[in-house]
Amino acid sequence: MYQRIGLAVLALVAVAACGQVASTDGGTSTPGTAGTAAGTAGTAASTESVPLSEADRAAAPELAKRFAEAANAGDAEAVAATFAEDARFDSAGRIYPSRADIMDRFLTPEVITPGGKYTVTGERWNGSRYRVDYEYSTGRGGTEVFYYEFLVRDGLIQDVVGRYS
Repeated sequence: MYQRIGLAVLALVAVAACGQVASTDGGTSTPGTAGTAAGTAGTAASTESVPLSEADRAAAPELAKRFAEAANAGDAEAVAATFAEDARFDSAGRIYPSRADIMDRFLTPEVITPGGKYTVTGERWNGSRYRVDYEYSTGRGGTEVFYYEFLVRDGLIQDVVGRYS
């Protein structure tokens, strides 16, 4: 009898574990709440596995600077030019899987159109990613504090992970 109870408990634990997915911040969530981020985490991980070239390491700080300057100037074309066509942007779990999506669904409507401004408050390397800390004026009277970790490949931004601090 105890063996059957043990098997029943084991089965319940296994079913409960299968109902959870890993989130990109190290926690878990129920499918459908952060599943988008979890479902694309493999894409970012596979991009990370390729060693960063010296040229891309050297280009990252200037590319991050060009990105912020173009966004602050409201120049959507110049912002788009900093991203690879197949770039990916994870903004606090919202995934944009291409340069067109990044611009059309995120940066143009949420940053460029409202006139938001990035102010750099810190910069450093985090493995193969160049991390930039920002204080961001929303253009609507608010302020946000967050960071972007840029992964640069072939002289363009290939992947960004953005998180609120």
